[in-house]
Amino acid sequence: MIRKRLKQIALLALLVLAVVLIHNRVQLEAEEAAHEAEIAVAQTEEPDDAQQSMTVIRLGNDTALADVAENTERGGIDLTVHEADGTETVYTFTDVAIDSWYVDAVNFVVSANLMKGLGDEPIFHPEYGILREELASILYRYTNGEQVTPNYQFEDVPEGEWYYDCVSWVTNRRLMSGLTPTTFGVGEYMTCEQALIAIYRLAGQPETDGSLLDYPYAAKVSDYARKAVDWAWKSGLITEKECVWYPPQAISRAQVALLLTRFSTMDFEKN
Repeated sequence: MIRKRLKQIALLALLVLAVVLIHNRVQLEAEEAAHEAEIAVAQTEEPDDAQQSMTVIRLGNDTALADVAENTERGGIDLTVHEADGTETVYTFTDVAIDSWYVDAVNFVVSANLMKGLGDEPIFHPEYGILREELASILYRYTNGEQVTPNYQFEDVPEGEWYYDCVSWVTNRRLMSGLTPTTFGVGEYMTCEQALIAIYRLAGQPETDGSLLDYPYAAKVSDYARKAVDWAWKSGLITEKECVWYPPQAISRAQVALLLTRFSTMDFEKN
């Protein structure tokens, strides 16, 4: 009798635990849905200054490529940038091969003062990922950004940080959004599809059907990124010739350099 009662108690406890777990799961899903809805609202709101056109640094018009030569002593390349005042600055990157697919892209972003090497060593780190605040800083320079009063207040973007003006600019101009309604995502790596969204917005969000026809990773593209990735694929901004553009993967410094280089030669109604 006692054993039977213990079994009944155990079954009842398991039933209660199952009910609690189901309730918690439903509540969590509801909170996640509400959270995503808040982000969606924040991403679709268009401040007045987001409607203004933006200019980008153009290859050939605004920036001439540096002279590139192989560094036979240390390996890699030397970039000789000709400054506007007539002086020359030489940048050495021992980790950029002269025949690499990204050598011209590195040349452009260095010549345009969009990106430099990392640290004190003569290295560009082409395969390193880009943090969200780093891309905000690059886009800030690429679009000739300026100090603005931020329309969005992020807990992880305190005033006085080196990226404060950059984040304020790109979020005001709707090139980038926060990862949550209250955080920008400082310290988080930028994914390929997130970077393509920023460039797509910079292009004025050209019309596209979002079909992702022939794009090899279509199943991995988030719903909110379909149009951006579809446009980038069909316009030739990304191809499978140089590297893999896997949507949820952290985008590399070389890939960002290539995106900016290609975009700088493209014409759009709004850029």
